[in-house]
Amino acid sequence: MSPEELKAVSNRVGAQICDTATALLERSRRTLVGNGSYAGFLSAVFAMVPSAQPPLSPTEYGYLVYAQTGGMVHTRASDIMPGDVIVLEDARLKGHKGLHAYSMSAGEGTPCLGVVSDFEAKKMKVKALQANQHVGQATVESVSYRLEDLKSGSIKVCLLVSFADILLTSR
Repeated sequence: MSPEELKAVSNRVGAQICDTATALLERSRRTLVGNGSYAGFLSAVFAMVPSAQPPLSPTEYGYLVYAQTGGMVHTRASDIMPGDVIVLEDARLKGHKGLHAYSMSAGEGTPCLGVVSDFEAKKMKVKALQANQHVGQATVESVSYRLEDLKSGSIKVCLLVSFADILLTSR
């Protein structure tokens, strides 16, 4: 699919996915969303968006829009858009926020999954909504990842594209 076709699908389906994930973020302060896992959160989002194509397998989350391993970008088919699915596998990020150094790990053992809520292209910063793994807090959280701070592991961003979406964009 071309970048224009991907953007059209994202505007149609991705916006609904992002809005639903944001609504579940608000609801998570009062109740458990899904089963509390990353995949459970995504399943809860997809169940509430009729036009979203659920993933065909637990490891494939749609059309690959962006892929990065360590500091090297492998794939960049289109812009990262709200509603895309972000997958972090054994990701170690290390950088600076202001004057303070930081390091964090995500997706060790089990891939960390979330829904992109915002992307700042200039800073290469992804804001995502994902299941919160901290006990005693809301079950969904908003997090930020700077793609250029990835030192090891991988980050993938995928757009859920159904066969019907491909047919609609090809007309």
